[in-house]
Amino acid sequence: MNCNTTIRLPRASHLRTRLRPAQLIPALLVPALLCTGSLTGLSRAQVGQSDPTGSSARRSLADPEPVRSTIHIASDSTAVSVEPIARAVDRTLTAVIRMTARYFGVPEDSLSAQTDLQADLHADPLDAWELVAMVCQQHRRPLPEQQVLTRIGDIADYIAKVPRSGAQAQGHGEPDEHPIHTQTVFYATTRAVNDPGDPRDFYGTERAPRARGLQYGYCEVTIPVSAHEAGKLESPNFFKLEFKPDPRKHIVLQKVEILDRDSFLSSLHGKLAAASDADDWSADAMVFIHGYNMSFAKATRRTAQIAYDFGFPGAPVLFSWPSDGSLLGYVSDREDAEWSVPYLRDMLTELRDKAGARRLHLVAHSMGNQVLIRALRELAWQRDGGEPLFANVILAAPDFDARVFTEQIAPQVIGLAQRWTVYASDKDVALDASRILSARRLGTPLSLIEGIDSIDATGVDVAPWSVPELHAYYASKLRVVQDLVGVIKGLDPQQRGLTPRVRTGIRYWALESR
Repeated sequence: MNCNTTIRLPRASHLRTRLRPAQLIPALLVPALLCTGSLTGLSRAQVGQSDPTGSSARRSLADPEPVRSTIHIASDSTAVSVEPIARAVDRTLTAVIRMTARYFGVPEDSLSAQTDLQADLHADPLDAWELVAMVCQQHRRPLPEQQVLTRIGDIADYIAKVPRSGAQAQGHGEPDEHPIHTQTVFYATTRAVNDPGDPRDFYGTERAPRARGLQYGYCEVTIPVSAHEAGKLESPNFFKLEFKPDPRKHIVLQKVEILDRDSFLSSLHGKLAAASDADDWSADAMVFIHGYNMSFAKATRRTAQIAYDFGFPGAPVLFSWPSDGSLLGYVSDREDAEWSVPYLRDMLTELRDKAGARRLHLVAHSMGNQVLIRALRELAWQRDGGEPLFANVILAAPDFDARVFTEQIAPQVIGLAQRWTVYASDKDVALDASRILSARRLGTPLSLIEGIDSIDATGVDVAPWSVPELHAYYASKLRVVQDLVGVIKGLDPQQRGLTPRVRTGIRYWALESR
């Protein structure tokens, strides 16, 4: 047998201080055994088990410069490359540190394998558990059944060692180079079908024929785990010479599937019925109504991004009305929004009565509030008191006449939900521009209404040169995303760390950067 073996060991200085005999013997023995055929057929994971202490992965987390070895074997026409487990664990540790930094809003360089979420970051047990759940979801690992993981190194160690859910471990739990999460989004739309062969152009900007009415279905959207930043809707960038969506870099709408009404409700009911009783919001449904200048594809991608960033385990549902998807289509969009009101009203009734959601949350953005607020008023007209229908109604940057809502509509609809929340910013350029064609908007300046939590998001750091970002601060700023999660979970403004303020005798809340 002709055996050609290359071994890369640490520098001599590292051998003196880091490499113990227990580590050196396997490093020299493994190539020899491979050359003699003694390890023929063993997997990379089995080779990694030659560490006599069984803790090579753990040592790599604590050691900033772990032992590295690369083994290349050439035997006749067969070539094998064995990579040590330590490298896979290092990549996992880097990914966990990145997610922890984004989740808690701290610099990555302030974290290490030794960082404890509760002792060092002062996270409560719920936040620590949510982070572990998010990491497990993104790496497709089952949640730990008995372990309580609070140290970053222990979380990375668990991910690296535990096989993926529903699949055999590959390379001893080695994570994908470009892990991709698939988010399912249920939808109902008043748009007409445009090109069934292209998911990105499946629905167009025209109204659906009256005979078709509301159309239902579900979409699959992929999210690049490593490349995604919370609050961002990654898309091809012309200035980076990116002309096509790349699932490794961008949030991509991959599939659109039409369902009839009964199949839609049955699928939604099945998703919610399978929820774990231990998770207090996995059986919830969240309906998102998009705003002006929004295509169906972008609205679907935004809904998936919101659900993913929220860590929302329930069922996200998009209601998409036929926006022109154009900056110049403001007037036309207002007419299409008003036309869609009865369809949203009927959809909400069906979801409430037939989907089996434990709680139902409604989130509307910009002109989507025109559809939602008017639909809720019609629902209020149809019922005569009773218990609230919805857990939360969240109006984000609402493009709606402020006086009409505060004086005429709010008194009628406020009983429909357990909690109402309005997010507004004095720096919302898009709403300022809409006042050219309309009266003062509900979203700017902040309107104060008894019984509604008014949140001033002006204090959040938003870039003044980016109108879309300013107007979408509800989904594009991590601090607002974190607060929205608290709202949906039922936390009071004080529990969410907001600053109380008073104006004209009414209390409101300031959302400030941490």
